[in-house]
Amino acid sequence: MTLPYPPPFQDLATLSAHICAAESTIEGWVKMGLFPPPKKVGGKRLWQWKEVERHLAANGEGMQTSEQVAERITNATRQAASGQD
Repeated sequence: MTLPYPPPFQDLATLSAHICAAESTIEGWVKMGLFPPPKKVGGKRLWQWKEVERHLAANGEGMQTSEQVAERITNATRQAASGQD
């Protein structure tokens, strides 16, 4: 049996290795709305690689300004501080 590479669905550890970002970084991006959220499949959090690829390609072309990123971080920090996860 030959498995596809990269896997069509990836857990956090596998995704982290594929995009060269720490697991905590990916989780932070998801919380701030800067990265696609995972899907729950059989009780596991999985990312669909095609969705991640589209997101990475779109961000390569339409990078956010530093002001937009700062605003998202500020909003995420306020939300976390107010306990509205």
